[in-house]
Amino acid sequence: MNYPEYQADLQRIHESEVYGLAVFDTAARLTRKPERKAKWLALKALEAQTLQRYLDHMAQTGQTVIEPKGWALKGRAEGAALGVMPWRLAMKLVRDATQPFQEKFLRLKEHSDDDTQGFFAYVYAHEKAIEAFANKELAREAGSLKAVESLLGASVT
Repeated sequence: MNYPEYQADLQRIHESEVYGLAVFDTAARLTRKPERKAKWLALKALEAQTLQRYLDHMAQTGQTVIEPKGWALKGRAEGAALGVMPWRLAMKLVRDATQPFQEKFLRLKEHSDDDTQGFFAYVYAHEKAIEAFANKELAREAGSLKAVESLLGASVT
């Protein structure tokens, strides 16, 4: 793949997963309600899985991994806020936070070739699953984790 934003978009995956892991881990530790803790932990598991898939992709394609600076700290701070704020507000913030990542991940997916299509489709789908979770929580719909759990149960491509 070769387009002007490729390297920055690829790095954004790493930043996103490090950030998301820290956000959801911290929120889970600070929330008081067990059902919310379980939801935060499911999101954390998805971020951990996606981070591992990113690292595997980078190794398989012989690309250099650059550790993101400051993203874990930012994630811990924002996760602390999410863990204690009203649920509806937290879900609005989670939903809105997916937008800039989706833009980058969709661009990667659209520029992918046959060898990378599966990986970049997964990366985009994982961000859409987080958005779907937040939207279902905001709508008070059952099964808010369905898309997340589907990706967690998916085989690695």
